[in-house]
Amino acid sequence: MAKSDVLNEFPRMGRVVPEINNEAIRELSLYSYRILYEIRDHGVFVLAVIHRRRELRPEMVER
Repeated sequence: MAKSDVLNEFPRMGRVVPEINNEAIRELSLYSYRILYEIRDHGVFVLAVIHRRRELRPEMVER
C-alpha cells in the first residue's frame, strides 16, 4: 500500500508544513518529493507535489 493510499483513513499521519504552520495542511515525504495536502471536512486533497530542493513559498500551494 502506498503512503498516499492511507491518507483517507489516517489524514493526520503527515507532519504540519513548517512554512505554512496550519494544522490542516500537512505533508508526506516520498523519495525526493514533498506531497502537500489539506484535510477538509469531506476528505483529503493534494495541494502540491514539490521537489525537496525547491524552496516552498506559501503562494505556491493552491487552496
